[in-house]
Amino acid sequence: MVTSGSVEVLPTTEARARLSQIASDFARRGLGAQPVAFGSHRKPQGVIVPWELWVELAPAVEDALDAAEARDRLTAAGESRVDFDVAATALGRDPGRYR
Repeated sequence: MVTSGSVEVLPTTEARARLSQIASDFARRGLGAQPVAFGSHRKPQGVIVPWELWVELAPAVEDALDAAEARDRLTAAGESRVDFDVAATALGRDPGRYR
């Protein structure tokens, strides 16, 4: 796991000022370029990554976002949730087939 202690965090204004330089470094080094963390008072609030790295990370990011949305929907459903086995059976399906 990466922590702010192991990565330099640029102030947001510095990251903004260096954006062209950061992009050039990404274009030159690709996956070899280091992500750039930035935030107010050097507290990490965001990260800029090379496109090649983003392409590799995107599926995992999408999975994490989908899981968060699913958790939110389950929480919001509360007691009105339908049990999977009951729903599958009501549709004429064998719930065991989906495990």
